[in-house]
Amino acid sequence: MTGRKTRARAAAATAAMAGCALLLAGCGIKRTGVIESGHAAAVKVPGAKNAAVLYFVSKEGDRLVPVPFSISTEYTLAPTPLARLLLDGPSGPASAAGLTTALPKVPDEQVDAVSVSRYSPDKGLTVSVPFAVGGLSDLARNQLVCTVGVSAVPDTLSQVSIKGTDAVLPAADCNPRR
Repeated sequence: MTGRKTRARAAAATAAMAGCALLLAGCGIKRTGVIESGHAAAVKVPGAKNAAVLYFVSKEGDRLVPVPFSISTEYTLAPTPLARLLLDGPSGPASAAGLTTALPKVPDEQVDAVSVSRYSPDKGLTVSVPFAVGGLSDLARNQLVCTVGVSAVPDTLSQVSIKGTDAVLPAADCNPRR
């Protein structure tokens, strides 16, 4: 009886060890790094043809996050109020989610100085702001470029120049990863 129990225990131990070895082997799948595979997924926004997108900075401070904004399904937000809304910073759910802005706050008495030019197919748009733009971070520039360039002209990704009190930044396309 003792020999039989010993052999059964040995067989069970051998089977358990073989199972552990297979688990540790990982079926031959090797680890890989992150693989870039193209554009981010598109999200359908209710009232999308009239919705604007404001770009704010993630709570980690490393990228832009698109935030849909719509007044109602009957109205489209004009480019100048859109830029002013962006310069006010995130509010409501965007603020509660920890989103921030890299843009300076515009005092109430200077809000009227914020404007967006008419769209031109060859020149795009120009956003005029009442502060120096030469020292803006890439995130701050992209907040303006993406918000105005994506939402100002329906169904068009427009180039956007930024005109400040010190300089005019060259026209750029929206690239939220910069």
